[in-house]
Amino acid sequence: MNRPGAEVAALEALRQTPVQNELEPSLSPRFVAYVRDYLLDHGIAPEPVFRQCGIESSRCEELDAAVPARQIASLLELAAQYSDNPCMGLHMAQRYHYESASLLILAMLAAPSVGDGIRCLCHYDRYVDTAIAINFDFSKSLAEFSYRVIVPEGVAVKQLNEYLQGFLVQALNTATRIPVPIKQVCFSHDDDRNAEALEAFFKAPVKFSCPDNRLFFDRSYLQERFHTSHNLLHEILVNAMKTYFVSEQSGNGFVDILCREIIRCGADESATLEKIAERLAISPRTLRRRLSSEGRSFREVKNLARAKRAKYYLRRTTMPIAEIAYELGFSELSAFSRAFRSWVGQAPQAYREQGEPLSGE
Repeated sequence: MNRPGAEVAALEALRQTPVQNELEPSLSPRFVAYVRDYLLDHGIAPEPVFRQCGIESSRCEELDAAVPARQIASLLELAAQYSDNPCMGLHMAQRYHYESASLLILAMLAAPSVGDGIRCLCHYDRYVDTAIAINFDFSKSLAEFSYRVIVPEGVAVKQLNEYLQGFLVQALNTATRIPVPIKQVCFSHDDDRNAEALEAFFKAPVKFSCPDNRLFFDRSYLQERFHTSHNLLHEILVNAMKTYFVSEQSGNGFVDILCREIIRCGADESATLEKIAERLAISPRTLRRRLSSEGRSFREVKNLARAKRAKYYLRRTTMPIAEIAYELGFSELSAFSRAFRSWVGQAPQAYREQGEPLSGE
């Protein structure tokens, strides 16, 4: 049972948590290697490009610190300018260096089939790339894979969006030796200057200015076998990820993992303990036991997750507060305002007004 004193302490910790650390959605340091390889392939010295974005090109090992998503997005846009290639994101995906692949990508490609590979990607990417919210729906005649990149407003994501969408299709084409039977591709950015090149690559209609990035394809393709399949390697890599992603050195404490999963539930589904346990592929009993060992209740972690996301939206976006409340699962603005005041000690609007300017990244 949660003691009143413990809840007071948890609320006080929420109020004192530094804003910057909790508001920075990030991407795997392997993205640094992918951009570095592309630049080297085109005879461009990586250092000036990386230096301009505040990134060290040598910090790209799996165990290195994750990189803020805004920096990776800016890096791709700048690399496109340096290489004078408006289609750089797509071309980087087409010429992907599999020898530089991350642990997650290797595990995905070692899976038995397309469906297994995508499920592996969706399940473990939540630990690797906190700035990418992935979903899939394989229940209809057209399978749907979607993702959203979480970056501050004003950060261009065109190259990153086109790279991510292009990479998934290129990897599936390579692993199955069969082109993905795509029916439609959607992008969240509004810059359609690459439309012709994208339609030629995907061999399907491409739409822009969509709510999320989406890929629709025939569900039957999910059964296609991977020629890259390696059952033993897949098992070893999955076990390695399970071990690493909950270790202290990964920066993914169990509470952090729960927070991310609760945030991903958003307003679309109720973030109950049972639902979160199902999404993490563990039993509710195991989840309760782990929470107990952390000295936390599920209610405390849920409040922590909502507070983190609320702070992010208030300080890094211009979203109306009513929209933020809905995004976090509150049916009424007044209920969100009361909750936020209990978490942070001030009203949402006051918190927003006291924050650093959106341009002051």
